[in-house]
Amino acid sequence: MNLNLEQLRTAIAGNTAAIRHKIRLMPAEGPGGKIFPPTHVGGIYAWEQRRLADDKIVNTVLLDSVQSQANRMEQALLRAYQAGQLKLPMIQMDFSEEFPDVGIITTLDAPHRIADAIFRESKFEERRFRDSEIGQAFISSTSRNATGLFRYCPHALIFGVWDSGNLEGKGGNRFQRAVVSEIVGINAEAGVRTRSRIDPLVLSGTDLYQTPDGGWTISPDQAAKDEKNNPKKYGKKLSELNLGNVTPDLVRYGGDRPIRTKNEQIRQDDVLAGGVTLDYAVQTWVLSLPALRRLSFPVKGNEKSENERNNAARTVLAALALAGFCHMQEQGYDLRSRCLLIPENGIPSFELIGNDGKSETFDLDAAVADELYAQAVENAKAIGLPWQEKAIELVPEERLIEAARASR
Repeated sequence: MNLNLEQLRTAIAGNTAAIRHKIRLMPAEGPGGKIFPPTHVGGIYAWEQRRLADDKIVNTVLLDSVQSQANRMEQALLRAYQAGQLKLPMIQMDFSEEFPDVGIITTLDAPHRIADAIFRESKFEERRFRDSEIGQAFISSTSRNATGLFRYCPHALIFGVWDSGNLEGKGGNRFQRAVVSEIVGINAEAGVRTRSRIDPLVLSGTDLYQTPDGGWTISPDQAAKDEKNNPKKYGKKLSELNLGNVTPDLVRYGGDRPIRTKNEQIRQDDVLAGGVTLDYAVQTWVLSLPALRRLSFPVKGNEKSENERNNAARTVLAALALAGFCHMQEQGYDLRSRCLLIPENGIPSFELIGNDGKSETFDLDAAVADELYAQAVENAKAIGLPWQEKAIELVPEERLIEAARASR
């Protein structure tokens, strides 16, 4: 069955603990295909030992983190918004005139959403953003009164937000993630990374000298001179300038200190991991309904019951989370260079997980999720919940423009 609005409202108000979706993925190359996880400091992967449902402990590697998945869902929502597939409150700044390659930055782009320092360094209607009505609505939002954040930046209530970027020297408000998703490779084995270069010019074995302007030359006569009037050596080889041949070799860690991980220590000249092979990958997406139930949405002078108003707002947030996931999934699993995954056996159903552990399933695609979300929004507006229809245009402060210009 497809999920409808009444079923979603019942789940939010009732004894449902979570909405879950799990899918097995395989490398697009097929079984045994190599894929490349994200690298962390020192070129290492995030390895873990995890216990599977059959109580077996296996080596796993993180293919896409909770934070990365949240960003992917936000970008999927932004593309759907730009395509007119769904409407949602939007706060944005346009840098197109100064920095065309940056363009418009929205609260779906910024790392800390509405709390991001980029928006802190902006103005709305000639006032500092944080001093404006919108900024104050965010700053004053709490779990007991999340109406302001719901009105202007509802996705922050599902992906989480922390006002840690304020300049007042005190911790700001904080809202936990209600939705988490990650992709993990199961029974993974590390490969090795290779490198080589065959130079068509066959450059090799030439001493390089430093020119007065800091460049290089092979002519001692054109070189800058040291204190003894000798030509200065450049300090790099042709191969270090990506010229000449590079002998086929394994890529090694080139740091000057060991990197400690939980189970190993990587030293200089250790071989860096070059992709992994695995049995399969698993994406697990979970929406916590208790996390949504902790949020309340009072509206001064509203005649509707508190329970009705709260449930309407929470239903909007749940529908938005479902739409974000469906749009992300619709775009596929091309996570990065050489990390293209495909569903192993089609797209499975979602699960409604009760507090008693029992579950029932439903199907949902992006088009149905968009319609469900639109219905939830209309219901919330009819009850009297505030909802910002028009995009909020902020103006960057001149010092932010100057800092960006200087950085370039």
